[in-house]
Amino acid sequence: MFMEHENSYAYNIMENKGYAMKLNNKQDQVHVSNYSLEELLSENWSKKPPHTIFETFSILGVLCSEHNKCISDKVFDDFIDNLTDNLTKASDAELKLIFYSLLKWPVAESIKTRNFIEVWAALDDECLKRLRDWSYDEMLEFITLFYMLNVNRASDYSYRCLLKLASKAKHLTTSQLVRTMFFIGIQRKSPKDIHQLEIYINERFKEFSIDELAIISMGFFKSKTPIRNMDIIVKIIDIISNNSSQIHEISLAALLKIIRYSMKVTTGNKIYLLLDKLQAEVPRLSVMCNVHVGLLGTSTLTLHEGCLNAISNRVADAISETRIKDLERLTLTFGTFNYTPQSKNFLQNIIAELKKPEREVERTFYGRSFVCCVAYLGLLGIHPEELIKLVFDPLFLQKTYGKHIITYGREILTLHNRVKIFYKDSKIKLLSDKEAIILAKKYTDYVPNENYKKQYNVSERMFLDVLNILKGARGDDFVTGGHILTHHQRGDIILCNDHKGCAVPVGDAFDNKHFGLLRTPPNNNTWIVLIIGGRNALIHNTKIPSGLFKSKINELNALGYCAELVLWEEFSNRKTKEEKLEYLKVLIDNAVKNKK
Repeated sequence: MFMEHENSYAYNIMENKGYAMKLNNKQDQVHVSNYSLEELLSENWSKKPPHTIFETFSILGVLCSEHNKCISDKVFDDFIDNLTDNLTKASDAELKLIFYSLLKWPVAESIKTRNFIEVWAALDDECLKRLRDWSYDEMLEFITLFYMLNVNRASDYSYRCLLKLASKAKHLTTSQLVRTMFFIGIQRKSPKDIHQLEIYINERFKEFSIDELAIISMGFFKSKTPIRNMDIIVKIIDIISNNSSQIHEISLAALLKIIRYSMKVTTGNKIYLLLDKLQAEVPRLSVMCNVHVGLLGTSTLTLHEGCLNAISNRVADAISETRIKDLERLTLTFGTFNYTPQSKNFLQNIIAELKKPEREVERTFYGRSFVCCVAYLGLLGIHPEELIKLVFDPLFLQKTYGKHIITYGREILTLHNRVKIFYKDSKIKLLSDKEAIILAKKYTDYVPNENYKKQYNVSERMFLDVLNILKGARGDDFVTGGHILTHHQRGDIILCNDHKGCAVPVGDAFDNKHFGLLRTPPNNNTWIVLIIGGRNALIHNTKIPSGLFKSKINELNALGYCAELVLWEEFSNRKTKEEKLEYLKVLIDNAVKNKK
């Protein structure tokens, strides 16, 4: 049965260290030369003792492999019924025998294949009954057997076992902690006490090798659980920095994933210094690992130009072998940083690669990655019309997203709107107005309203603060909030000046009656849009907007507005309303000047 390469690598580490059992389906070789399939099936198994049934199950598996006969065949129904009925009488050793015997049969089509599911589900029930009597090592041994069958995610025993292990974190040895985190990753669901595991992992941090820390990181990342204690993340960064030239790329990728997933605020220059170290390793790393090196800085918006240029050079040499999924992540990285690599043709080479006829199967199979890749290029001001045309092919859309418009991703609305903005005369058949409105309603937030009580986040509170200050200075009817670009999640603050620079009422030009479609300025006055930047609007240690905000400014300007970014740090550092108003007036003046 298929096991992910990353999982196999992680399991081999534990196996080589001697604390994970060997996954060997050749255990207890069975000699079947004296047996006949027909004779065995003709027996009355309801009269046979349990140990005979258990031993025969293994013999049947070998015979069926020789004859390529699947366990789902109805001829085995009676035997399987007797086998599962007798599991309560099996010793722990006999339970293990049945797990290994299942591997001797031809591979089932899925874990739900008839008779196959009956056997593993019965094993699941029996293991669940015995869970309270087993030691931690015995619990982990049986969860490993379910892993061997590739049924962990469907196994109640596996989940209950992990719940118990997590609740007993302080009693586990370091090797048991590693194995527990490995299986949490396999389960892709975190137990409620996973924070207890985090505490004891931190306490024993020095006892783990770098590869074991990678396995632990896989557990957190795959179960969508960020590490809350930033001390652990800082220690992981330090251990990568100190071992950057020796660390295996699969371990490196796993560690980088959890750093990125957990760290949303910069801790000094830690990420930049780590990227400094990793830049020298780029040539030896695979494209896939380099993708994660590139992505590392995106969560904290830490730009390292040298590293990005090295990655673009490495990928350029292997672009024909690079998966569309990896091209998608690379365009996201460069788009987020608003950065065009020194190799000027790199982005054009990505476009050329995506167009190739030999990529058609991959474009279809990984349709959403392909669409996202094209959309992320737009963050850099690149809108490849030929690729966008492929995206809006009705057959492609149906294969990728299904028949219903509500299942389409934000990336479709993004490309639709960008064509409307930058290719007004395009012949590409885009979404209908009705479809665009459906997606706009799905992907936009309500504009914050002080009359509607809810727990607003930092950006939303800042929106209300800016709105109130401008209303106090200009009048309630002269400022409003609304969605002009419907593919962006948050709305903006909209105001209007006449050609002399005097405030003009906005009225109901941006009310919700017309919500869902792109909105051009209602008249020839000067329409100004203030975009609330929030804490993560700028590239770290610069005054440069990230790709998302930069592209929003460009799109608004292209529609005919005068757009400017209200920076959280600049705004929040001004303590009085008067100071904040002066800052906003400067922004409004700059928006008009920059547009001209």
